[in-house]
Amino acid sequence: MSADAFFRRLHAVVADEAARLNALDAAVGDGDHGSTMLRGLTKAVSAPDNLRAKAFMRASGGASGTLFGLILMAIEAHLETGADLHAGLAKACERICDLGEVKAGDKSMVDALYPAVEALQNKGLAASIDAARVGRDGTKDLRAQRGRAQYVEDGGRGHLDPGSVSVVLILETLAEVGDPA
Repeated sequence: MSADAFFRRLHAVVADEAARLNALDAAVGDGDHGSTMLRGLTKAVSAPDNLRAKAFMRASGGASGTLFGLILMAIEAHLETGADLHAGLAKACERICDLGEVKAGDKSMVDALYPAVEALQNKGLAASIDAARVGRDGTKDLRAQRGRAQYVEDGGRGHLDPGSVSVVLILETLAEVGDPA
């Protein structure tokens, strides 16, 4: 499978989910997560090979563009060059934690990404997706420690973190289009 097929499918998935992602984000943030992801992916699908994730980052802008761009760069490298997916996602997770000053349990995308990376190493992509789903679902009961969500009532407790939802969508799309690993 090529990165082109992955980005095209992810664009379609996020287009279908954009309103839901915006609604999730409206409960804990500024309500534009789905629109931001879609804007970045729209640019990514028309970008040249090996530059799709960077196009996503530039078009998305802001913190989420950079943070999700790191995940997409790891996947793009894996699909285009055969780079190790686990190593790439582990590095992306580490950088996201550093840049966002966040850790698992802080109600962020890391709550889905970290367990996904851990499961991917020994158990494969299907187990990674399952772990990401559990992490995503666990954000509903967490109180945000970082980002805009920390300022809403009770830190957004009772709402899923939209970034963790997007992490799951990204990994599900990778599996759906046929990860070669």
